[in-house]
Amino acid sequence: MGFKNAAKFDTLRSVAFGSITASYAIVGTSLAESAVAISFKNTTNGIIYLSTDGINDMVAIPPSWGAVYDIRTNAPNMADFLLSKGTAFLIKYSGSAPTSGSFYIEAIITSTGP
Repeated sequence: MGFKNAAKFDTLRSVAFGSITASYAIVGTSLAESAVAISFKNTTNGIIYLSTDGINDMVAIPPSWGAVYDIRTNAPNMADFLLSKGTAFLIKYSGSAPTSGSFYIEAIITSTGP
């Protein structure tokens, strides 16, 4: 039996410290479907900036820190407040380059199946 409103985990996106530069670079692929929740985990020893346009710094993620954004909870309609299909995530370091760890992006996306 299928569900009208279903979600699933998207493919994990990750970048090792040595591939993070001072210029924005995309992490993995763009969202294949709209996301209802997303998490960012910075296990590096550097400050990481996140952007969805590659120009503006949008989120600063300190070393050894993570954040979860539940985009759809408490939305008046199930189709409201989704992170759009096709959204790309770009990161760069701020200050000194990280010398250890990785950066991870996990997303829960909409699904048409159970």
